[in-house]
Amino acid sequence: MITCYLDSQDYSVLTDPKQDDPALSKIKDTLLHLARSRQVRFAFSAAAVSKSTALTADATHLAELKVELLSELCGSNALVSFDRLVDAEATALALRAGPPKDMFDPHGRWFPEISIDEKPQELWVRWRELAEDEMKLMGLSRQERRAKARLLVKNGKPRPALSARLVQQDPNALAAELLKKYPMRPESAEVMGRWALGRATEKEFSEALMNSLIDPRWMMKWFTTQHAMSSPIADMVRQPGRELGQLMRSLAEASVRWASSLREAGLDADPTGKKGEIASRWQQMQEQQLVAIIERVASTKGVELGKYEASDVCTCCPGIAAGVGSLYSSVWANVGGGRKEETSDSQPVDALHAFYAPYVQVFRADRFMAPHIQKQVLHAGTIVVPRLSQLVAALEKQLC
Repeated sequence: MITCYLDSQDYSVLTDPKQDDPALSKIKDTLLHLARSRQVRFAFSAAAVSKSTALTADATHLAELKVELLSELCGSNALVSFDRLVDAEATALALRAGPPKDMFDPHGRWFPEISIDEKPQELWVRWRELAEDEMKLMGLSRQERRAKARLLVKNGKPRPALSARLVQQDPNALAAELLKKYPMRPESAEVMGRWALGRATEKEFSEALMNSLIDPRWMMKWFTTQHAMSSPIADMVRQPGRELGQLMRSLAEASVRWASSLREAGLDADPTGKKGEIASRWQQMQEQQLVAIIERVASTKGVELGKYEASDVCTCCPGIAAGVGSLYSSVWANVGGGRKEETSDSQPVDALHAFYAPYVQVFRADRFMAPHIQKQVLHAGTIVVPRLSQLVAALEKQLC
């Protein structure tokens, strides 16, 4: 079995209702066949889920279609979240043990590590609201109802009076209330409802919550009713893309101006050539950025790296090297490659995807970014495919 990572745009193209294209339908059917026959292990990441998330309420249906295909193809084949990938590579560098062998999460958890010490208030707040409604029917004033409500909850937790009331309630009714607001798996809602009534353990609650988060399809359905909650997921890669995009545009513009100044002053006839001043400084900046990321991660995790060589970084941190290298290489096209089109916000996002390229055998990227990513993963043996139309042939070649 070989592994394959699709470009985020592939899920959009293959599920767009407006694109009634027999060729695309054939590609989609073939990919699904390869997945179901277990010939290809398609993988996804938090970056892919983030790019599939709707930016507006009107786009939620399209988001559901994209994630439905993602789930059909990939199942629970989730690559670890970005933070865990860089942590693993920094640790590998400290041990000089070669790159991490497997970046797939055994439980399908595509999201970063999260704390669930704070339980969703909706699990019992709904019952407080019902109690307030009852008090209103009893003729109590708003001030009286608020006073009694304060007796039910303190510091985000139910007081004994509310707990006693909850024990008498039907967990299925609470689960039904949860499903109205959060379209999670029904079995998960049932467990959470029992937990709120004191009839399920903390471990059972945690597992139920995780089981709903693991499946991106339920996440997207969740967002159809709570669209505002999708913003943090949608911004997971889009916001860094915007910020890095602006930074890299500024860097490219400054480099072009500097190159012109060197030529005009007669100090360097070819500053962007292989031995030119700008090319040399650009390479230094790329290496400094790579080291900065690794050092920051190691410092945060309390990992002692010791002395290491550039070759150690390439060997032990292939994901970080691929991401940083592909970004700088793609932006260099605006400095020394004669590219006139301005650096886009999508280039940093594509570079974030590239962190996963060394950990799969076939990696999809758009036509512009593909050669830049391919240069970074030659040592890993990863095949980067620049066109969706070429993907099936690339997979079949690897299967031969």
